[in-house]
Amino acid sequence: MSKGDFAAQVKAFADKAKARQEAIFKGSAARVLERASTPKAQGGRMPVDTGFLRNSARASLSGAPDSSSDDPPLVFARMKVGDTTTVGWTAAYALRMEHGFMGEDALGRRYAQQGNGFLTAQVQNWSFIVSEVTREVETQIP
Repeated sequence: MSKGDFAAQVKAFADKAKARQEAIFKGSAARVLERASTPKAQGGRMPVDTGFLRNSARASLSGAPDSSSDDPPLVFARMKVGDTTTVGWTAAYALRMEHGFMGEDALGRRYAQQGNGFLTAQVQNWSFIVSEVTREVETQIP
């Protein structure tokens, strides 16, 4: 084996490893959002009435997302390994749906609403999700 052949093999191995790493990073982030956004009626934890909460998901590479931020798939496509990506829902009631709310709101309405934990549950499954996506990527990029 010549020196050039060996160098080419090492470069090919490194390129494949980088491609896998990026696919796992992006795929895991997308999987968390996908599962967090799964409606209760389909086995998930997200309450869906009109779909406004579910469709208010936004993402940002530069801090907390707001209603002018991009849709998560667009941000995930731009992510690089090591980036900090923030994903959230911009509906005004998103935190109440996630964590629940006990008490009176600004309009004097009383609530005893239990949280749904649609995001919390998926974040707690991060290691499992990464392992699952890793297995999938290994079959796609052998």
